Amino acid sequence: MMTPNIRDFPLKQFFNEKASQSAKFGLSPSYCDPMPMAELLAFEPDTLARFTQLSTAYTKMNGGEELRQQITSVYRSIAPHQIITTSGSDDAIVALFSALVNPGDKVVVHVPTYESLSSIAEWRGATLLYWNACEAEAWQPSLDELAQLLKQRPRLVVVNFPHNPTGFMPTAQYAQKLIDMADEAGAILVADEVYRGLAVTTLAANLLPSFADLSPSVIAFNTMSKAWGLPGLRVGWIASKNEAAMRLIGHMRLHFNGYLGTPNEFLTSLALRHTDAIFARNATIARTQLAQLHDFMAKHRKMLAWHAPVDGVVAFPRWLGDIDTDVLSREVLAQTGVLIAPSSKFAWGHHHLRIGYGVHTFSQALALFDHYLTNLYHS
Repeated sequence: MMTPNIRDFPLKQFFNEKASQSAKFGLSPSYCDPMPMAELLAFEPDTLARFTQLSTAYTKMNGGEELRQQITSVYRSIAPHQIITTSGSDDAIVALFSALVNPGDKVVVHVPTYESLSSIAEWRGATLLYWNACEAEAWQPSLDELAQLLKQRPRLVVVNFPHNPTGFMPTAQYAQKLIDMADEAGAILVADEVYRGLAVTTLAANLLPSFADLSPSVIAFNTMSKAWGLPGLRVGWIASKNEAAMRLIGHMRLHFNGYLGTPNEFLTSLALRHTDAIFARNATIARTQLAQLHDFMAKHRKMLAWHAPVDGVVAFPRWLGDIDTDVLSREVLAQTGVLIAPSSKFAWGHHHLRIGYGVHTFSQALALFDHYLTNLYHS
């Protein structure tokens, strides 16, 4: 029987609490630095004039042809008809799980995780099988452990690479083995790829392709919110060559808001035409600030330990202090005005923190946290 009430979303609730909203700076953002509208419009000289001529009529269900064509530019082998657009990745997750998960199904979820990647499947009546990231192995989840979970014949295997919150990114060999294992078990592999494409620590030429390019059975989804740093556009998409699954998702979308706003489509298409420039901008910011985080972690190694992220813009260091990270988060906010998300918001105990280094206020927030820890030593 389907669970009547979906469970809480601790991370979103945390960020929207009154105390959190009063923070001077956030040290846990999960996105790249948002681009001012003027900077986005400046990519093409006639953009503003074309923008003012837009119609306010309905757009095309599941995305206009131009937008879907532009989305395919970030894939190697996906065609426009293999794209379904959504209002950000949250909408994609709900549509995907609503279409593909039925009561009694089993779903493997890579954890720690973004809450809705598990809660929506559970709400649909699925039994969750948790596939744990292994901190001792630089947050790489064990394929041997996955093999045991696959014996239970799950409907879906849900992964997130580059991983939020740990920053883990698999090798090409690992990725192909994962795909092969899911296919052999008859499970659909669902890949959350919201950070894919940023060459923060990896050369752009060596970046792993989308899982949707690597297998005809995989379903991948993405959003303009994270790697592009354009969360205000509220545009995401699902990409797959899996025709049967995409038909189910498309049918489910008939009962959702399957239309994007005309301005959103226009601005997203503009941004996608300049993905290389936007990614270069965002990766430069993240790369510079990740170097600062390396220095910070070395300075405070008595209080913090980590596996440096491979890609993306988030890291998940372990706190070595006596208090748990929920208490630490409250104290840091009260004393410095800096907001840090504790690991309990990812259902991962009380000993880690998510640190996001993709936005331009990172240095100021890190300096205040550094001051807090320095005073803590002295006290």
